[in-house]
Parts: sequence; C-alpha cells; structure tokens
Amino acid sequence: WELPAELQPTKDHDGDDETAVHVKKKKRKIETQFSSKEESIAAFKGLLLAKEITPTMKWNDVVKLCKNDARWDACEAVLTTGERKQSLAEYQTKRANELRTIERQEKARAKESFLQLLTEILPNQTGFSALTSRFEDVRASLLNDDRFHTVASEAERESLFLDFCQEFKKREDRKKLNRKREAKDRFVAFLKEKEDDGTLSFASTWN
Repeated sequence: WELPAELQPTKDHDGDDETAVHVKKKKRKIETQFSSKEESIAAFKGLLLAKEITPTMKWNDVVKLCKNDARWDACEAVLTTGERKQSLAEYQTKRANELRTIERQEKARAKESFLQLLTEILPNQTGFSALTSRFEDVRASLLNDDRFHTVASEAERESLFLDFCQEFKKREDRKKLNRKREAKDRFVAFLKEKEDDGTLSFASTWN
C-alpha cells in the first residue's frame, strides 16, 4: 500500500518565503550602510525630499510614506527615532523657507510679466489715459494673453494696473519736462546765433 499523493507531505512555502524576505531585508540593510552618522542624516533628509514630505506633515504620516523604502531601513539602522525626528524638524524648517522663497520668486516673475503686458498693450490702445482709464476699461484687451493669468488675484491685477498708470504718468511728465528744457535750450542757442551775426542786440525788442 502506498500513501495517496494528496496525503503526501508538502513543502512549507510560507516558511521559505518568510526566510527569503528576511534574508533580502538583511542584505538590503548591509548594502546600504553609511560610513558616518552625518552621511546617514544627509541620506535621511534626501529621502524626505524625494518623498516630497511637506513642512507640516506629522511624524506618523512620514513613517507610513517612507517605511517601505530601502533608505528608511538603512537610516533606521544608524539613527535613533529621536535623531530621525530631529532631522525631520530640521528638514521641514529648511524646506518651509525654500518654499517661501520659491513663492516670492514666482510672484515676482508673475508681477513682472503682467507689467510687461501692460507696457506693450496700453500705451498703444486708443482712448487709454493714465489719469482717467479704469482697469475695467482695459481688462478685455488684456484677457487673452497668458501673462494676464500669471497673476491669480483680480484685486492684485487692478493694483498693478494702478501702479502702472502712476509710473506711466510720471514718465510722461518727465518726457514733457525734458522736451520743454530742450526747446528752451534750442531757443537760447538761436538767440545767441542772432547776437553773434549782429541781427540781435541788448536794444532789440520782442517785436
């Protein structure tokens, strides 16, 4: 009598799989060891950046997002929980400052693009006056340009328009003043020429 095939003992695959996972995990840790704690901290912060950890994310959420990454295991083997939390705090402070800087730069570029749009369009627009025109009067002529939408707030667009009008008026006033000075200088030069050729003297009258 032979034992039926269905009753034959089977290999414990689950046990083998568990052992294989353990070996792989151990090997992965060995392969990613760091030469110093500073190097491990730098790698940990690099992992946070790669995972796009935000400045306000909590520790438990960071763990959930990063724990399956090989770099997390490697850092965990060198750094204590306290050291990793401290590294997270340092990373988040620095990242918050970086994001604020990026936001300021983006706003500055958006403002510059919008003002450039106004400079190109408004001076050539029929009926535009820096003194009397309102933003709602010129808005339609700007709306289809992508630079109009770089500034998200309508209130900020109007504020930039008013700033543009103020600067435009100052430039026009300076141009008028310069033209007036140039005309005066030319007239004085004309009188000097007449004086030099004898057709004009101190006794001459305006008529």
